[in-house]
Amino acid sequence: MALTNCPECGQRVSSQAATCPSCGYPLAQSQQPDLARILCAGAWMAQSGTLVDAVLVATFSPDHNFSGETRPNPARVAGMQIVASTSFQGRWHVVGSQLFFQFPLTTMSGASQTEIAIQFTEVSGKSLVGVDKFARTWEWQRIG
Repeated sequence: MALTNCPECGQRVSSQAATCPSCGYPLAQSQQPDLARILCAGAWMAQSGTLVDAVLVATFSPDHNFSGETRPNPARVAGMQIVASTSFQGRWHVVGSQLFFQFPLTTMSGASQTEIAIQFTEVSGKSLVGVDKFARTWEWQRIG
């Protein structure tokens, strides 16, 4: 039996447990690719209608923190950006093939804490494709 850390509370848990005995967090039990390991393997660039006119560049750490930045989408008209270019720190975790992440998104009206959940339908070491709760597609490409 292998032990792993609960992504919620950090306690050591059997890799065969369905939930964390300490905090009750649901632990994924599937044959799906290890999304957390894939995310931590390099920097990623994401595009989505949810980001309107920007791309998100993020580097995920095993401690469930990530650093990122928003950049103007080069396909959009310069000077017409809604999402501001900014760097930030955030938190993330995965459950099965879902990514949940929080970060301060800065728009022209100011910064606000943003929480996004993405259900990935395509997962590989170089690209991820999924949808969020607004049925907006997210396309991620590994860039580093």
